[in-house]
Amino acid sequence: MKIFRALAFTLLCLGAGCASNPPPAPVPASADSAPMPAALYTAKERASMFGCSALTDSAMIIAEMKRNGASRQDAKAFFADRSNAPLTLATVDKVYDDRIGNVWDYATVFFTDCAAHVSAVPRDRSGPASFCMLNSMIAATAQASREGGVPIEKVDEYFAGFPGALPQSIIAGVYAQTQTRAEAHAQAWNSCMEKISGG
Repeated sequence: MKIFRALAFTLLCLGAGCASNPPPAPVPASADSAPMPAALYTAKERASMFGCSALTDSAMIIAEMKRNGASRQDAKAFFADRSNAPLTLATVDKVYDDRIGNVWDYATVFFTDCAAHVSAVPRDRSGPASFCMLNSMIAATAQASREGGVPIEKVDEYFAGFPGALPQSIIAGVYAQTQTRAEAHAQAWNSCMEKISGG
């Protein structure tokens, strides 16, 4: 778990946009609106798990590279110029040492491990945050697809196996605006987490 110890020291300095896009405080409920649900996470846990979610985005990219036959060195070269290179290069080693099946399942395991070791949020509490992380991964995937010129219909088709209409809603939101991957990721994370965490 050396990688997660390293993340604990550099949590808010992730190059995936953590430092420039910290999670905003949730909007409080007004007197005439429905009451906000009880907070499942503190503001500190939310901020820390945002770092885990951003690192999970990198881990998922690396897992896809590995699955597509890229060498470990090629993956390291891809991330070498990032501002958080030491942490991401350590993530490359972790992902290449791990057994990868379905990359979405792997992302969930990676996130829950990070949440447990870095954010001190045990696995029995990290389920709702994992859902928010998956929303972020959908948004990041949609942003990369949009940037690559993939028609929205193809992205909707890719996510058709996911339950409910939420994936299509996230995809439509990403395709309706111009964002970086980090911005799309942060927006989806914040939209989900503000409903279940403290300010």
